[in-house]
Amino acid sequence: MKTSETQRQIVSVKINADVTFESFVKSFQKRLGKFDQAAIAALMGQPREAAAAIQGMEGDQGLMIFFALDHGRALTMVGKSQKAIRFILGNPLVAIQMTQHDVRAGQYVPLTLIAYEHEENRVRIEYDQPSSILGACENAEVDKTARELDRKLRLVVEHAIEDASSATGRK
Repeated sequence: MKTSETQRQIVSVKINADVTFESFVKSFQKRLGKFDQAAIAALMGQPREAAAAIQGMEGDQGLMIFFALDHGRALTMVGKSQKAIRFILGNPLVAIQMTQHDVRAGQYVPLTLIAYEHEENRVRIEYDQPSSILGACENAEVDKTARELDRKLRLVVEHAIEDASSATGRK
């Protein structure tokens, strides 16, 4: 067995927003589509139909939520009160664009983002910039798509903050 280790620099994005955790989460979920695994499983062997179904699941910037993990709820098991949700998000069609060039991209997609209450009535959103994590593939086609994901992820977060701000009357 031969093992190697490589250190890489990851760009982590932290956004503090003057909106509540609840209003951000509601806006974020409303903006993004929701991935339906069962619908896609029913279309296995029918690539055009599956791609069309996935496109129908897309939300803002073509992104969708695969899963949301409520860390805050889990923390109540140890008596801690913290509002925090980790979102697993992306788009299977975008993942395929990258994995067809380098299957190792599958290690980094779908993407992950956490939203949590940072200060009373304020939310912090954190994620690792897609281009910095997918840069590990050292593939120009993967890098190009990853840079586009940087832009899309930032925009969908900004849009959700704007929506939450409008809904709560904060600016």
